[in-house]
Amino acid sequence: MKAWQALADWTGIVGLGVVAIGLLVGAALTGWTAVPLSLMATGLALVVVWGLTHQREVGVFLGLRSTQTNANILVAVTAMAVILVLVNVVAVRYDLRLDLTEEGLFTLSPQTRQLVQGLAQPVKVWAVTTAPDPNLREQLERYRRLNPERFQFEFVDPNRDPLTVQRLQVTQNNTLVVESGNNRQQLPQPPAPELESKLTPVLAKVVNRGEVVAYFVQGHGEVSLEAREGTPTLAQAVAALGQEGYRVEPLNLVQSQIPEEADVLVLAGPQRALFPGEVEKLQDYLAKGGRLLLLIGPRVDAGLDPLLEEWGVVLGDDIIIEVSSVSQLLRTGPAVALVTTYGDHPITAPLAEQRLMTLFPLARSVDTEVREGIQATPLLRTSPQSWGETSPNLEAGPLQFDPDQDKPGPLTLGVALTRQVKGDQKTSESQEGPTEARLVVIGNVNFALDGNLRQQGNRDLFLNTLNWLTERTEQISIRPKSITDRRLAVTGQNFRWLVLGSTVLLPLVALGSGAVLWWQRR
Repeated sequence: MKAWQALADWTGIVGLGVVAIGLLVGAALTGWTAVPLSLMATGLALVVVWGLTHQREVGVFLGLRSTQTNANILVAVTAMAVILVLVNVVAVRYDLRLDLTEEGLFTLSPQTRQLVQGLAQPVKVWAVTTAPDPNLREQLERYRRLNPERFQFEFVDPNRDPLTVQRLQVTQNNTLVVESGNNRQQLPQPPAPELESKLTPVLAKVVNRGEVVAYFVQGHGEVSLEAREGTPTLAQAVAALGQEGYRVEPLNLVQSQIPEEADVLVLAGPQRALFPGEVEKLQDYLAKGGRLLLLIGPRVDAGLDPLLEEWGVVLGDDIIIEVSSVSQLLRTGPAVALVTTYGDHPITAPLAEQRLMTLFPLARSVDTEVREGIQATPLLRTSPQSWGETSPNLEAGPLQFDPDQDKPGPLTLGVALTRQVKGDQKTSESQEGPTEARLVVIGNVNFALDGNLRQQGNRDLFLNTLNWLTERTEQISIRPKSITDRRLAVTGQNFRWLVLGSTVLLPLVALGSGAVLWWQRR
């Protein structure tokens, strides 16, 4: 009997040892197979046997105050461990991140999300670098999470994998290569905050269809396409179109016909009237399913009356004046039209969704009249506190609304129009071309000029308009933001004041404060 009692005394210790061995084997050696589970079950059985044979000792042990205190500690530690495990499980399954940057630089833009989620074929980004950047990896991982099946990335060390580098035709370290099928394009590795603004346009070029050609009509005082010092230009707009996959070309309608490769025509800010023959070419181009963007500022007669009359577009002989509280808050001036209300159209849908404002310095109103077979949609509407000023001289005196002459707001300053193309108007080469002609008229060109293009939603409006005209609907979105320049320009005099203040004035203030406190406590 004593032998059995002695054996029962050891069952608890042996049981705990067997459970520990089962945990060790399952966690480090074989995994949770039948062997470690059997060991753990056997050990628990031995512990139970010990408890049944030592009920009195168990009761005394549980009644001790130290046991209760230790049990409370054990329960608290176990509960904390369970909470930490659950938090980690939730964090893995639901990737929640908070971007505290002013421009949202670490939050992927709607354009990027739309582009990556809608990938029709696999895309891979190769990062050729000898020193992988963890921030770059994190940014690329954000892309991958949007579409893990079709977006992948890989870091390649040129010293360890020269064959892959040779296949990618990379000659410099720290280079990104975007590859999709037979299409491939390189770009220098940008800093992590600028990655999206650099990578997304390249990604769009690789996965989208071929190059789109946009012809800008020239010869009537239109805004220049090239940067010129002291002169407003469309250089930034041209660069933005290049990132979207466009090739921009000038076109003189007097010297040449409209090329067949023209996907869209743009008439941006003419200062003189087009010749009747040029207007006829534009009308014929639209009749065959062409796409045309007219940016016509106020107090300008572009000679487009036959075309506008055909499409039912009426350009107002006015300048939009804005005196809303928003205008006063932004201090933009009364001659800058502010638009926060947009029509129900694909061009402006992303702007309305993101509640982006667009600004139009010196704009005119644009109205429409009913024409058979033409569908017109207002794009841009000003506030009720605006009006169309008809006075020829805005600087003659204080601006006041004249109900007898001026047009009360809200006013429309941009419209989009479509018209089905008749079968007999198509040329033999274009039988499979566009089935409808598209026209967008905006009573302003200044919103797209250098300096204004990057204000609020102006850039997205301009690019979305071109993409709608060319039926690149997958490109209609809100583009990635760039870093705001926060550099502080310090002159020589300011620098001397900074040095004087930090090395002399601040120490004197500290010493003086200490001396005053010492004197008061003395």
